[in-house]
Amino acid sequence: MAAIRPNYADVLAPELAAVFFDRYEMEPEMTPDIFKVKTSDRDREIESAVSGFSLLSQTDELGALDYEDPNQMYRTVYTHLKYTKGFKVSQELVEDDQHNVIRSMPDALGKAARRTQEFHGASNFNNGFDTNYTSYGDAKPLFSTSHPRADGGTAQSNASSTGLALTENNLETLRTQGRKLLDDKGQRMVLRYDTLLVPVDLEKTANIIVQSTLRPGTGNNDYNMYNGMFKVKAWEYLTSTSAWFLLDMRQHMITWYWRIRPEFKQDSAFDSGAALYKTRMRFSFGWSDYRGAMGSKGDSQAYAS
Repeated sequence: MAAIRPNYADVLAPELAAVFFDRYEMEPEMTPDIFKVKTSDRDREIESAVSGFSLLSQTDELGALDYEDPNQMYRTVYTHLKYTKGFKVSQELVEDDQHNVIRSMPDALGKAARRTQEFHGASNFNNGFDTNYTSYGDAKPLFSTSHPRADGGTAQSNASSTGLALTENNLETLRTQGRKLLDDKGQRMVLRYDTLLVPVDLEKTANIIVQSTLRPGTGNNDYNMYNGMFKVKAWEYLTSTSAWFLLDMRQHMITWYWRIRPEFKQDSAFDSGAALYKTRMRFSFGWSDYRGAMGSKGDSQAYAS
């Protein structure tokens, strides 16, 4: 619908007490709390890595030194895409607006930009079990039961193969599984999962598990070891009602690149006098390693990918 006076009669009506426009609050940003946020000054970024070394070898006195080559690990390409939105209104509608509705529209573009960021950020997890969505060079989804190792060692899993639902016991199962992941030399890693990411449907359950002073759901007075171990983050943009995730915020490599942060511009068309408004941003996202992130679909169904 063209933004001209005949189509926005209420905006022009001084007898109306108020005309609301996009009255809902701006949701808080979750993406910066989850992703490793970086900036870029080129059209794409490529991240790669080289492994460390395995254990030292016992060597006899004056024995030959054991030399070992590091392994080239997988690479990830982050290609920045452009996202835009704009609107135009007649000069007369701007002039005659009685309720500041038109003047509020640029703020609504800011909300749209925020929602776009959150939608795409959450898609990393919403599509985290889907083989059609890959980022890391092993051609597997973020959460897979068969991530290959760059050194050719046994494939390993950062996902629940049985779709464990979120319970106290299942939290321990997935946490323990995640702490046993190996690097690309087959060596133990020090992974400390400190964040429990859930949809809003599981926010209550998650908080009961990790914030109860004593063990939840039992008649015993056992110490609750999870009290203070995890921060619960409930994200409205997670679409599954059952999936849940563990993150080591120090070491995970789920990454967001800003090429151009949201920018807003206003202009006018010389011939028609229309007021023009637009927002534009460029970003990319993905992951450069699956380690440091664990996930379960939470549906109690078998999962293998």
